[in-house]
Amino acid sequence: MNAPASGATEAQLKNRASPPERSRDRIMAAASELVKERGIAGTTIARVCQRSGLPVSSVYWHFEDKDHLFAEVIRTSFATWLVSVPRWDVEPETTVAEGLRRVLGQSTRTFADLPAFLRIGMQVLLDTSEDQVKTREAYLDVRQQVHRMITAWMTQIVPGELGPDTAEDLASLVVAMSDGMIVGSQIYPNWGPEEYVDLLAGAIAGIAHPSA
Repeated sequence: MNAPASGATEAQLKNRASPPERSRDRIMAAASELVKERGIAGTTIARVCQRSGLPVSSVYWHFEDKDHLFAEVIRTSFATWLVSVPRWDVEPETTVAEGLRRVLGQSTRTFADLPAFLRIGMQVLLDTSEDQVKTREAYLDVRQQVHRMITAWMTQIVPGELGPDTAEDLASLVVAMSDGMIVGSQIYPNWGPEEYVDLLAGAIAGIAHPSA
């Protein structure tokens, strides 16, 4: 067996051969773990490097700064979460209440162990400092994407005479109530979102179909 070139160890050669995507993923995974343990303020670049086992130069190769890193964690975490929950698809004969119970019921089960995009996003939502601009924008983009999905679903399922504005307003209500349920899941130890999903589904069904 030939010795490693230039006196490099096998571990060093393996690290050199690691594709850039792999080191990027390691950095984001480390940041996600640390923010769960220490929050955003306690998650420093130095700690991310220590947890990921990568040098500072590797972090700054992939990310402009800590703000950019957390923004990318939000986008990646959201994309991963999105494939795990039911789509906002309209099925024949689906009622508003049934559809909301199906989608929100499964989605809210993830609240107890917050995905990284929610954990980070909720921390920066009210933070207007310049330190978290990219992170906050990434989270607001995620919320807007969810709002558009729900609006499109509502537009197809509520009575046509209510108009597109009502569908958009109902989507805003769903998003706002979901925010409240996220907070509730972190406050109350015996959180059971099912009853709140039922209340929300029933209330919105009553608005969408007032004569039913």
